[in-house]
Amino acid sequence: MFRGYLLWAVFLLPLSTGERERESEWTVEIGAGKEECFFETVNKGEIIDIDYQVVDGGSRNELDITFRIFRPQDGMILVSDFKKPDNAHRTSVDASGDYKLCFDNTYSRFANKIIFFELIIESESEDEEDGDNDELLTKTDEETLQYKEERDFRESQIEKALKVIKEHITRSRQFQDLIRATEFRDRSVAEHNFENVNFWSLVHLGILICSAIIQVVLVRSLFDEKSRFHAFWKKLC
Repeated sequence: MFRGYLLWAVFLLPLSTGERERESEWTVEIGAGKEECFFETVNKGEIIDIDYQVVDGGSRNELDITFRIFRPQDGMILVSDFKKPDNAHRTSVDASGDYKLCFDNTYSRFANKIIFFELIIESESEDEEDGDNDELLTKTDEETLQYKEERDFRESQIEKALKVIKEHITRSRQFQDLIRATEFRDRSVAEHNFENVNFWSLVHLGILICSAIIQVVLVRSLFDEKSRFHAFWKKLC
């Protein structure tokens, strides 16, 4: 009998909470000197929960971005970050409409930025009570009031436990996504540093080789009378 209650609770949980939370993840590239904006429809009383992180800042490792959230009606700024590598915001909205989320890279002339962000829209109101739970299970005339109360209590306890598990799993997945984004950013920084070290090492090596060749040619010209530079040295002396 208890197993039957558990199956009903597992079936009802997605129906009661699935529409109350919308979640999306994006990895976008913001070009140098550009601003990219995204629109999300949010209803009054819902919460905007966003985490963003700059995972690649180009060859110069410019790991920063300007971020803003605008209201749909008057364009007022709800959230504003100036040149930050990462941040998280949780904002409750008081008006319905299409909210604009903008990543601004106009201050950078050369560096393209790759941004990872996770957006969650969730409701702030409490879960509505199911008024007709009696219709979900059939009953006979012999069922007593005590049995009904025990059944409702077990269902509510199972539903609460499943909701807590769902929240913990969701939060764990968010942490894993952020850790993965951080690992990607660190790997990107290391790769850019490796490329810079190799490039400047080759430049310095080329300068040393050219300097050595020039020195050998000049020294040989001091003792070689047929050399073109020998006459030049005679004029200087």
